[in-house]
Amino acid sequence: MAEHITLILSGGNALGAYQGGAYETLHERGFHADKIFAVSTGAVNAALIAGNPPEKRVSVLRSFWDAAAQDGPWAFRPTWPTTWDSKRTRALQSLFLGSPAFYRARFPGALSMLPGMPTDTGLYDLAPLRKTLEQAVDFDRLNDGQTRLVIVAVDANSGEEVRFDTAKTTIEVDHLLASCGFIPFFPPTRINDRVVVDGGMASNLPLEAALDEPVADDRLCVALDLFRRLGPDFRTVGQAMDRQLELLLSAQSWSALQYLRQRHELRRQLRLLGSRIPEHQRGDPSLATALAEAAQTEGATTLLMLSHAGVPNDTEMRAFDFSRPSLTERWKAGRSDMIQALETLGSQRAAPGEFAVHAFNGNETENASIDSA
Repeated sequence: MAEHITLILSGGNALGAYQGGAYETLHERGFHADKIFAVSTGAVNAALIAGNPPEKRVSVLRSFWDAAAQDGPWAFRPTWPTTWDSKRTRALQSLFLGSPAFYRARFPGALSMLPGMPTDTGLYDLAPLRKTLEQAVDFDRLNDGQTRLVIVAVDANSGEEVRFDTAKTTIEVDHLLASCGFIPFFPPTRINDRVVVDGGMASNLPLEAALDEPVADDRLCVALDLFRRLGPDFRTVGQAMDRQLELLLSAQSWSALQYLRQRHELRRQLRLLGSRIPEHQRGDPSLATALAEAAQTEGATTLLMLSHAGVPNDTEMRAFDFSRPSLTERWKAGRSDMIQALETLGSQRAAPGEFAVHAFNGNETENASIDSA
């Protein structure tokens, strides 16, 4: 039975260059995704992949992240005694000036909080990203069914998760921008009658969307999380803010993973019980649904979960650091981390009907804390 490949991409703004490097390694090793589930920056990378022919995907990703780099001459140097370094300067530069391919400062933006100013819902304008995607993505190819693409966002009014799925609808640039609307930094997008914001508000790494469906075929699922669960000590308020975001978003991922393992194990046990369940109990509607799902879950699911552990000398505001040196370091880190993860994984796969997780935090393997179900 052929192994199907599913790619799962998290949000993370400027950290998304890491996914580009990791994908380059996957592409070189012959791992081509049948399905991609993505949020925010991950949705941008996913569209660049699914919206281009295989032979162009890496070059398009490279071109995008090259265009996203902030190379402006502006720099801030405080006059008071400080340990301020060039990385902080570059991150602050991107925070104020934006990224050529992603966003720019919005008017009135933060000024809308002042008396007498017009109202606004975002600090930055995603118009540069719209233009970039319209030029770099073939939306006919993206929607032609060769690669199933699922973009996850959130209804800003109800809090309900929203999934835009090429198997059910036509994905356009507005759907991608909606998944990037991490308020209050980026504004929401209206899709039909819904006000839609960043999928990271509910599921920054869309594991449930990708793995909750019962499948009969063997699959290797590669999840690239831009926010690390294991992190260093923090010594500044800026680093504490970064760590807060990492913990909030990575906690989503690990809670979802535990839920999925339990659900898969329940399905496996129901499948093993099979005909031993009395006929009169099989008629119960809730049990009948569970038995039907269990019968469809015969394939092996192997999840390779790789978290971006950061790059040397990372400082605060990492997700807003679009400086060229930082983006280059992240791309290289994605390449090298994926090489090591694939070499460690080797031919290890889940047994038929099982769900096995292999988790890596950069170069550190977390397998010891993860059991197969």
